[in-house]
Amino acid sequence: MFPDDRSEHEPEEPDLGPEIPAIEPEESEPTLGPETPEAPDVAPEIDGMLGPEGTSTDLLSAFWTLVVLFNVGVLAASVGALFLVFEGRTYLGGGMLAVGLLALGRGIYKYWTLDFDELDTDSD
Repeated sequence: MFPDDRSEHEPEEPDLGPEIPAIEPEESEPTLGPETPEAPDVAPEIDGMLGPEGTSTDLLSAFWTLVVLFNVGVLAASVGALFLVFEGRTYLGGGMLAVGLLALGRGIYKYWTLDFDELDTDSD
């Protein structure tokens, strides 16, 4: 049986509303309202891979040094504590915890002793 062939026992299809007209090929994009202008590009421009070109190299170096110190410190301290508590491996866990705490301490000390006014000016 084809989909259009109905038996006498099937009920009629309910009326769901008016027929939707087929879109002609030349009317492929219906207009929904007045055209709006395109939004301006508000994304910041990134000049270099490590930061904007106007930034001093000393400031970028201090930033990336602090990023590495804090990342190493958090990772080593947390994994070292996990080895100590759950595995009972005192040498490995204690060593990693000590390295992590030293890296965090060095990062905090370096951050507190930075002179941002001196780093902000580029001497190049």
